[in-house]
Amino acid sequence: METEERKVEVLSDIRFTWIIFFLRLSGIPFKMKKMPILYRIYMITVIICSYSTIIGMFVDVYIHRNDLARVMTILRILTGMTSLVWIYFSCR
Repeated sequence: METEERKVEVLSDIRFTWIIFFLRLSGIPFKMKKMPILYRIYMITVIICSYSTIIGMFVDVYIHRNDLARVMTILRILTGMTSLVWIYFSCR
């Protein structure tokens, strides 16, 4: 029974190798037993860059609040980013 489960696991690993690779590349630790130090450094960098971009966009909206076209463009991007950030970082 155990060998049959192992065969299924190996088969699914073979079939979904690229999907697992792209999930890991995007920062999702899928099917990892232990997170490497380089991955932790990568995640810290992603978190710092994401939050600094959002803070920078808020500052840009505040500084250019008289230019309605620019403010609406930034707010459109900012709304999408804030909608995704809480989903992405809440699983950590």
